Amino acid sequence: MLTRARSRTDRFLQIADVFIRHGLGFLVEGLGAPIAGPLHRVRRTETGERLTQPQHLRMALEELGPTFIKVGQLISTRQDLLPTSYTQELRKLQDDATVVPYEELMDSLAGQPEQTMLEQFDSIDTTPLASGSIGQVHAGVLHGQDVVVKFRKPGVLEEVHQDLDIISDLATLLSRYVPLAKQYDVVELSAEFSRTLLEELNYTIEATHCDRFANFFHDDPELHIPHIYWEATTSRILTQERVGGIKISNVDALDAHGIDRHRLAVNATGAMCRMIFEFGYFHADPHPGNLFVRPDGAINLIDFGMCGELSEDFRDSMLPLLIGVTTQNIKQCSRAVIRLTNSHGRNVTPQEIEADLGRIIRQYSGQSLDDLNIGRVLTDVMALLHRHQLSLPSEAALLIRMIATAESLGELIDPDFDFIAVLKPFATAFVSSRVSVEAILKRLTAMTRETVGFGVEVPSSLRKIMSVIENGGFDVHLRADELEEIIDRVEVVGNRLVAGAVLAALVNGSAKIISTHPEGYRSWKGLLISGGAGGAGLLSGYILSSARLRVKRPKRRRGLMSL
Repeated sequence: MLTRARSRTDRFLQIADVFIRHGLGFLVEGLGAPIAGPLHRVRRTETGERLTQPQHLRMALEELGPTFIKVGQLISTRQDLLPTSYTQELRKLQDDATVVPYEELMDSLAGQPEQTMLEQFDSIDTTPLASGSIGQVHAGVLHGQDVVVKFRKPGVLEEVHQDLDIISDLATLLSRYVPLAKQYDVVELSAEFSRTLLEELNYTIEATHCDRFANFFHDDPELHIPHIYWEATTSRILTQERVGGIKISNVDALDAHGIDRHRLAVNATGAMCRMIFEFGYFHADPHPGNLFVRPDGAINLIDFGMCGELSEDFRDSMLPLLIGVTTQNIKQCSRAVIRLTNSHGRNVTPQEIEADLGRIIRQYSGQSLDDLNIGRVLTDVMALLHRHQLSLPSEAALLIRMIATAESLGELIDPDFDFIAVLKPFATAFVSSRVSVEAILKRLTAMTRETVGFGVEVPSSLRKIMSVIENGGFDVHLRADELEEIIDRVEVVGNRLVAGAVLAALVNGSAKIISTHPEGYRSWKGLLISGGAGGAGLLSGYILSSARLRVKRPKRRRGLMSL
């Protein structure tokens, strides 16, 4: 235990030393007393180079190894958290390409189940195809099939766990001593990054992502997902079909092979739009190095280490922002942004956000939809959020990055590419699916259960309140900025009670009417009755939906209450 603690302390001092040498000591020196003692041992040294602070941060993260490289790559997607100069520099982070000798890989598996598992391979090339900070890829042959085998590097898991523990402790200290860190909830951010990174270290999760996408696109001849060989896959080793092709960004090679680049751009970005709107599950890193074009023009998509998942409710909130951007509707954009974001304590008003959004969108007002770069607009919106100390849910940040990457990819393949023309039919189909009879009935059923559950809870809560009153009562402390939230809750209760009554009356009345008029649609009277029942159903659904939306709205903070 003592050795582990000493190792942890040594690693922390190493981290502090690297940051201070790169002129980033404020990241640790601002923590004050808890670590002031150990820090006297490290001092800033001049590098002799005139580098920017973002460049120093990138170099420091690269020097600190796999954990910090991966965390930096994750942060590079969050322009709502860092200025653009930092996120752009962090995108240049390079994985450590140090090759681990094949014999060392095998030694690390000695006595493990993987050692026996590898015996089923016909052969594995000892020279790697590629090497990164976490894994190393080798070509192989399994049961006569060409495969690629990805090995997790020895010692990486232990190193990452130790570093993540240190990052978690630093986040806790920063939250305690640095007000801005507390406002941005760096503790939750560090936990979120830890979850993402640990998932990336578990190759069975990547294999599951891959299989899931293969199932989604099984009927699409334009997109191929590699087959996973589960009999040769564990948390430390991933074996999948070896796919090849032309790197999608190599336009000269595409032209030489007679590939229709416009069709290719539409197919590649269309697949990504399908992920968002049809499946709610997307490849979060579709950069050109992960897409290869086959001779027939179909696409091989690889590397499913990082994926994002979107609930229907989230897509309901995100879609108005996309529509608002494409239609240049500033008010719609403003409402969507505030619904999606979390405030970090700054007294920001909807009017401020709307004014800044207006300035961004007016920059593009002279452009036609064909020329509008939606990814660039969304990236500007994220920079705006940073200025106002607002942040997006992680899935929103990943999604915006994916949209921007997809649009840039399409324009790289085909200079005349129109991303909005590709996106529009998928967005329209999603909206239609949300207002279909089946979807409405499904939501009505869920809302009814929720309303019934709420009604069951009310008597118990009232009894507790009455008991407190009988035993001497209680004090109520109110601030002015809390009144609207209380009013909202009262409205929710009223809406739900009305909704429950309307729904109960609808079910009861419809049953009686239908039983007394069995002719249904075969007469004008039946049509009127059916129409009346349908209208009542829509009214009930609207009330239920309103109640549900109001209760799920995030707690309002100062400055946001007028929206």
